[in-house]
Amino acid sequence: MFSYLEENAIDALWRRKLEQDEHGLPLPARHRNLEPISAEFLYRLIVSLGAKRTLEIGGSSGISTIAMAAAACQIDGRLISIEIEPERQAESRATIKRLMFERFVDYICADAAAVLPNDSEVDLAFIDCEKADYIRFFDMLRIAAGGFVVADNILSHSMTDYVAHVRCQPGTESITLPIGKGLELTRIVR
Repeated sequence: MFSYLEENAIDALWRRKLEQDEHGLPLPARHRNLEPISAEFLYRLIVSLGAKRTLEIGGSSGISTIAMAAAACQIDGRLISIEIEPERQAESRATIKRLMFERFVDYICADAAAVLPNDSEVDLAFIDCEKADYIRFFDMLRIAAGGFVVADNILSHSMTDYVAHVRCQPGTESITLPIGKGLELTRIVR
């Protein structure tokens, strides 16, 4: 699983997120990171699938990036991390460098809508961005046959429109997992 250093980095980011929530910072000022239990699931999923080409949309300051980069390191894979907020991505970059995972991560600081049409096919994509963009970004993804899309905040944000959308797509199988704030795990079977 995660090394001591990876676990400490995740714990520090999570503690800060909880402190920001407790102090009632406005949402745009908060670092909106993946819950540690969901990060562990994501890591294990990538490693068990051998998903060498991965993508994250919305890395914030880095919990999901740490998990996906650690998995890429484990299986000699590659992660493309798209984040629109430069300061958050800069913090993620510093953490990934400190953990010595930088050779496994390609960072893109941009709106995913501008990047995804030019992106190559991936084995697994993780969506954790503005909730109104989930369906649009899902439709823009290029996922390899047998690949997966994992979306966070499905239960906490009542993402019923997203769930209905992915479940009505031909050639997909999808299930909601009650892990963290709820993960929708969609397999592309076509």
